[in-house]
Amino acid sequence: MPSFYGYIPNGGSRTVIFGCMMLNSALLLLFRSFSAVMLMLANKRYFVAYLAGDMALYMLQKVARGDFYYWVPIDGALGLFMSLMMRVIVKTITDFTGFIQSRHPGEMGGLYWTANMFLAVAASFVCVWIGDGGRGEWALVGAMGGAWVLTFGLFLLVMKKEYRRAFFTTLTGKEFIMNIFLKNKDDKAKGVILGKNKRLWKSIRGEVKEWVFGNWWRWEEEKSEWMTESWIAKVPDDFIPKEAKARAKSIRASARRSSSFTMIAKEEDEGKDSARVYLVPD
Repeated sequence: MPSFYGYIPNGGSRTVIFGCMMLNSALLLLFRSFSAVMLMLANKRYFVAYLAGDMALYMLQKVARGDFYYWVPIDGALGLFMSLMMRVIVKTITDFTGFIQSRHPGEMGGLYWTANMFLAVAASFVCVWIGDGGRGEWALVGAMGGAWVLTFGLFLLVMKKEYRRAFFTTLTGKEFIMNIFLKNKDDKAKGVILGKNKRLWKSIRGEVKEWVFGNWWRWEEEKSEWMTESWIAKVPDDFIPKEAKARAKSIRASARRSSSFTMIAKEEDEGKDSARVYLVPD
């Protein structure tokens, strides 16, 4: 993902970037926590209402933009629950740490991530006002908020300029997933879409089906390395030519029987065999 990663420059600027990232995260955690304390001192219900309202706003814009479902390929009620859980977890972590990776279109999105950070700064002043803070509280929140704005501005200034758009893009996770197929020419890159939540690319399902159906025999003839059993197991039945369906179904059944997440690696420990379990996402 060259349009997302690679924003950190080389040389002395690299140290400045890392310093800004650390300060941004620490300052955000400080004034977010301070805001929570001020609200709870006034009334604990205010704090609950603030968190619920902020989360509701985030969820509503996700739903309105058709971007609620998470990229994990899980269907049905479990998929809905997973999407809700991941949206809440990512939003909560980002609110208190400024986790930069969540600016990804599949998470919060660039523009919403940035707006969410500035909203947190503005909300901290409102929280001090509601909490009837004195001069010391106002000075503290002003210093923390101001320092955050300055370090974030320095971060944007020093980073590689071509990556700044990632912090202001309106691209949704749904659009990002579809672009994997639509904007790539390499078959391996295009095939990644089959491992994503089907709800996110159902509007181009016909195009994906036509691509798979029309190239299946060529891939088998060329013995494409990326056409693994794991990849084949993700391909819907109606995407596969009739003559190849029996083999594909066998592969899919085998994949269900075996664990997609656990791999046992044996290693020698003081002359004895021991087993270690690693979690390896498929």
